[in-house]
Amino acid sequence: SDPTCTTPVCTSPCVNGACSAPGVCTCSSGWSGSTCATPVCSPACVNGVCSSPGQCTCSGGWTGPTCATPVCSP
Repeated sequence: SDPTCTTPVCTSPCVNGACSAPGVCTCSSGWSGSTCATPVCSPACVNGVCSSPGQCTCSGGWTGPTCATPVCSP
């Protein structure tokens, strides 16, 4: 569909970015990885996982923006 061969092709789709060269995804801000499917949290999540750009999902017993604050039970 590109008779002049000017559009790069990525065999794996670029989820949150664009195919910038053959097999190379350039990620949108907040995303990383070979297909731009890995969210970036900065600072990193301490006791949890980065579930979307800048958003930590804390493990049980932890709270706060980076999941570094313990939840204390009375």
